[in-house]
Amino acid sequence: MKHIPYLLIACLFLLMGSSCENDGFLYQDESRIRMEGPEEWTLETDSLEFSFVSYPETTTEQTMNVTLYVMGLTTDYDRTANVEMVADKTTATADLYDFPTSVTIPAGENQAICPVVLKRADVLQEQTVRLYIQVTDSEDFAVGSIEQDHLLLKWNDILSRPTNWDELEEFFGTYSDAKYRFMLNNTGVTEFDTEEMSWAELNNYKIVLTNALNEYNKANPNDPILDENTGQAIDFDN
Repeated sequence: MKHIPYLLIACLFLLMGSSCENDGFLYQDESRIRMEGPEEWTLETDSLEFSFVSYPETTTEQTMNVTLYVMGLTTDYDRTANVEMVADKTTATADLYDFPTSVTIPAGENQAICPVVLKRADVLQEQTVRLYIQVTDSEDFAVGSIEQDHLLLKWNDILSRPTNWDELEEFFGTYSDAKYRFMLNNTGVTEFDTEEMSWAELNNYKIVLTNALNEYNKANPNDPILDENTGQAIDFDN
């Protein structure tokens, strides 16, 4: 009777060894690839949202570094992962984005960056566009988890009237998208926070913007910036 526990323990070890061996075989039988968006934009979800609104007009594109991860062991040779756009889930036209359709996973590495470039255009001031990308099978990799085989990117350049404009009106006059975009482009400010900014600071921004608008109007006498609501040239008094 004293020997029975030892026999049971030995059997358990044999079973565990057999199970681990099978698990390893299944895990290593075929390398797979999965996709994750940049954490600061996706927060570990399968979608990403971005707006050009708070960026100066000189910013014409934004690169999102999407990471491709190998689900398997590293190798001593380079491997290639494939990425494609899914047409029926994409509304962005081809001129609004760029990304490589094949990405090299270097020897000894288990990940690589797939840079997805989102481009700025006037159409984005009117609508949000979508780009749906996914990994596909290649000679080196099969597709991994369906929860992480894709990423949806959405971006625009749409302005919205700040909720505190009633307080800002004292300094900048009546709201218009054209005026607000000029303010963002010529101050580097992403938000005119009346709780954080003093009266003097806001008034100084009015002076800066008035001077910038005067300079623009002198340089472009036949192309004034028009208030989309009234059709009149913008100013910072009305």
